[in-house]
Order: sequence, then C-alpha cells, then structure tokens
Amino acid sequence: MTRTRAEDKDIFLSVEIDKDTPEYLNGDELRIKQILTNLLTNAVKYTEMGKITFGINYEKESEDPDSVILNVWVADTGIGIKEEDLGKLFDEFERVDIKKNKNIEGTGLGLSITKRLLEMMGSELKVESKYGSGSKFYFSLKQKVVDWKPIGNYEETYKSLIEERHEYKEKFTAPLANILVVDDNPMNLKVFTGFIKRTKIKIDTAKDGFEGINLSKERKYDIIYMDHMMPGKDGIEALHDIRQDGQNRNADTPIICLTANAISGARDAYIKEGFNDYITKPIDPEKLEHTLLQYLPDNKIIVGAWSDEDSETEKDSEADLAIIEKLKGSELIDSKIGLENSGSAKSYIELMKIFRDAIDKNSEDIEACYLREDYKEYTIKVHALKSSAKLIGAMELAEKAQKLENAGKSNDHIYILSHENEFIEYYMRFSALLKEVLKQEEKNDKPLADADLMNEAYAEIKEAAEAMDLSRLESAFEEMKDYRVPDDQTEFFEKLKDAADRLDYEEIVKLFN
Repeated sequence: MTRTRAEDKDIFLSVEIDKDTPEYLNGDELRIKQILTNLLTNAVKYTEMGKITFGINYEKESEDPDSVILNVWVADTGIGIKEEDLGKLFDEFERVDIKKNKNIEGTGLGLSITKRLLEMMGSELKVESKYGSGSKFYFSLKQKVVDWKPIGNYEETYKSLIEERHEYKEKFTAPLANILVVDDNPMNLKVFTGFIKRTKIKIDTAKDGFEGINLSKERKYDIIYMDHMMPGKDGIEALHDIRQDGQNRNADTPIICLTANAISGARDAYIKEGFNDYITKPIDPEKLEHTLLQYLPDNKIIVGAWSDEDSETEKDSEADLAIIEKLKGSELIDSKIGLENSGSAKSYIELMKIFRDAIDKNSEDIEACYLREDYKEYTIKVHALKSSAKLIGAMELAEKAQKLENAGKSNDHIYILSHENEFIEYYMRFSALLKEVLKQEEKNDKPLADADLMNEAYAEIKEAAEAMDLSRLESAFEEMKDYRVPDDQTEFFEKLKDAADRLDYEEIVKLFN
C-alpha cells in the first residue's frame, strides 16, 4: 500500500528487515498493522522528495526467553518538525506548522491514535526530527515468539509474489482503483462494500441514477456498478445518459448492471443496452471478484496481497452468533441463507438492523403508491423489498414481493388489489421478530468515554465521511465499541451510526454542521 503511494510521488521506499527476525509472533496483529500504516502514511504525506525507510530488527529478551523485543522505525527525508513543535506533536488534532503543510490532507489524528495504541501495549512512540531534513518515528515492542524460524529476505519474497501475479488471482488488492456503485437499496450497498473491503479499492456510492450521473461527471472511475430498477431514473436510463455525454469522464468506463433478473437471455439484453456485463443479486462474492479482475486495469491489481486484517475483524463473535441463534425455528427467516448472503454474522446483524429500521417507512411508501394507483412506483418499491428480503433469508416475503412485482410489470392490477393488504400484514410481522432478536442489553461494564475520546472519535468520523473513506469510517466506530457513550450524546452518536450503516456520508457531515 505504501509503496504504490510513494511511487506516485517519486519517493523511494527502502525496506530494511533483519532476515533473522522470527517469522511467527503472538500479538495484536490488527493494531500493529494500524500503527505501521499510520506511520508510513504520515511519512508519505510529509515527504516531497528523497526516500522513506521502514525498518525492523529484534533483540532477545533476557528475562523472558520465549519473547523478543521488536525494534521498528519509519524514517523520511521530509519537511521535518521544528524543535518547538515536538512537544505538542501528539496533543491536539491539528497538524504542526500549518502554514507549510496547508496542502497536506488529514488532521494528524493518526499519530495520536498510534501513540495511544502503543501505550496500551506497554510501549512508547518516540520521534527524532531536524526541521528541513526529515523525521524518524520509532518504538520497541515486546512480543511472544510462536516459531523461531527466521523471516528471511523480505525483498526476495516480495519480488516472487510480483512474479506470480498472473498465475495466482484468487486474492488481490487494488488500492489505487476507484469504483462507483449506484443502488437505491442501502442493504445492497452494505453487502457490496463489505465484500470488497479487503481489496482496498476506493468505493463511492450513489443512492439513485441522478446522483450516480453527477458523481460520474466529477470523478473518473475504473468500473461503475449500476442497479437496474431504481426510482426516478433507472439504471438503463442513467447508463444511456453517461454513454451519450461526450463530456462525461466515464463515457467509456466499463459499466456493469446489478440486477435480480436472472432469466435466460438477460445478459444479452443488458449488453445490447450498453452495459459491459451484469451480476445477479444477491451478489455472489466470487462473481463480483471475477468482474473486478476482468475489468480493472492490470497495473492497478496487486495479486497475492489480500490482507487478513479485515478477516480478523469479521470473525463471528459468540455474542453475534447468540443473536442469530434466536432465529432458529423462525418461519419468517432462514438464517442460514442470510449468513451466506452476508459473509459473516456481524454483517448479517447489520443488515437485519437496516431491514428492521426500514419496515415502517417502506410499508407506508408501498401503501401510498397503492392508494394513489401509481403502479410503476409500486413495482419499483416491492422490487427493492424483494431484494432486501432475499439478503436476510426472508424467502417467503421475497416470493410474495416477486409476485406483486410481476403483477405490476404485466399491469395485472387485480392481483395487486387482492393481495396488497395480506402482503403488508405479513411484512409487518418482521418488525416484532427483529426487534426481539436484535434487542441489545445495556453493557454497563464498559468504561464511559471521556470528553477527549468523544472529540477524537467525532473528528475521525467527520473527516472519514468528508473523504468518503468507508474503511476509516468503520474503524472509527469499531474503536468506540469498547466504550459507553455519555447519555447526553447517545442520540447524536446513534444518528451518526445509522447514517454510517446506510453509507450516507452527506448526512454525517450535515449532522456535524
């Protein structure tokens, strides 16, 4: 990740890892990666020319023969830090020397988080710097040794991975790639972004065709994924607008249709309209990965570099599994299907929350379309509900919605009139079920977040939303899971969390203003 960013600025990245360092250690892998990423990203930001050195060596721990002291450093030839600024480097969430750094993005929060994480591990972040010549951040960290087998020559290992790139394409990252996903269903957006999170691809989302077109005019994307049936301007209409606009930066960008229409001949029909390909919903992660590898530029794909970081955070916890266990025997939801569609228990629970919170509004919208006999909009609404129901494993509800959708498409208004009330009554049964299943007990054993921590969290959430950085946004909320939010801020924090679950970056920024 850092190498590609450094190369974009013509900065040389030197990796100096002692080949005798034990390869397998026991520690907090997720936090250590976060620390290293923060330090390396910071070095790239503040270096305009020269090089960055990332080094690791070790010392044997005399008092604990099963452990080592890892010595880690990141040095750069960047702008450096004034002596009078060193003392306040980790204090507030402001960059030092603002005048000189005015063109550099970020708040400097990464160093504050890094310092805190190291202190929690019993270490300390140290810095040496000479203004105008560069900086060196370093720390030492005790780690248990699992296997004394040496790590070997890192550069040779790295080169062999690059050489195997075209032979091994099951796991990859593409941190320089940009894609746009247009879908009016927040649950579909949540699943989509969850599936590609480990690829490090930058992803923008749009809630309808109009918003998708506007984003396509502002930024060049490598791929656009476009839902077919959306209110207002559907996916085909949006596709045509983009293709026919000679000034649009994505007129020639691969555009892939997202659809629940899996009937024979669908692919030919979508390609005839101008799509490059299509994926059926619920989305199959393997098929999604296939389209990414097929349509992303080769020079943006790094094969064999899929990080385990996200899989660590996605492990099914006992608490999450206990919640899903409550669905056993339910005639409304097949949790096995829901888990398969979601990828993890954690993601499945998030989808069920979104589904539950949307029941009242969706039922009102569907009934409003029915009462005013707007069957075109009615068909779109039940189509969206069908997709959401399939995602959580509510297969009978999805089937009922499918029949109403078919009736709407064929103008069979008599079928709609005779089945609408029964459908809504059945749909509303999910409200009580999910409220019971997802009922959370207050965990009073968690420490109360103090004012400094809340301000830090708010700053990170706001900046992540402004940058439309999903990974960073999720990390900010993940950090807060171990704390209780003060009572006077609970409602505001829940509004932020709700907007984040819906990937509504604009709403998050509005809440802060």
